Amino acid sequence: MYKRNQEMLVNDTLNLLRGKLVRFILEDGDMRMIANLVATADELGLEYDQESMTYQDRKAKEARRKSRAQLAKELEPGLNALFGKEYAKHDPEAQRQETNRKAREKYHAKKKKGKANVSKARKTSS
Repeated sequence: MYKRNQEMLVNDTLNLLRGKLVRFILEDGDMRMIANLVATADELGLEYDQESMTYQDRKAKEARRKSRAQLAKELEPGLNALFGKEYAKHDPEAQRQETNRKAREKYHAKKKKGKANVSKARKTSS
């Protein structure tokens, strides 16, 4: 939040100086202000955007662009660690995976039981 406020301050100062430049009333102190503005923008790592004519923090912008899916992917292990099975109850994807896991277990249990019965039948007929 602090860096965002500084970015806004840099852009406001830039607009103030633009207005003075248009009216041809730049003063001696304004030159120092321009030097400080450039130094501050450099220190904050802001980049000048030609289209919007403002300084922007590209890294912060890219961080905000993360998709919901990417955020969920990053947060899910931590949420599972915190809430365990309680979290899984409310997550549709976790419910689907749990249903599939139970179905696989049931299928493999039937398969093993069927093989056991076949081998018993062979032993008794010998």
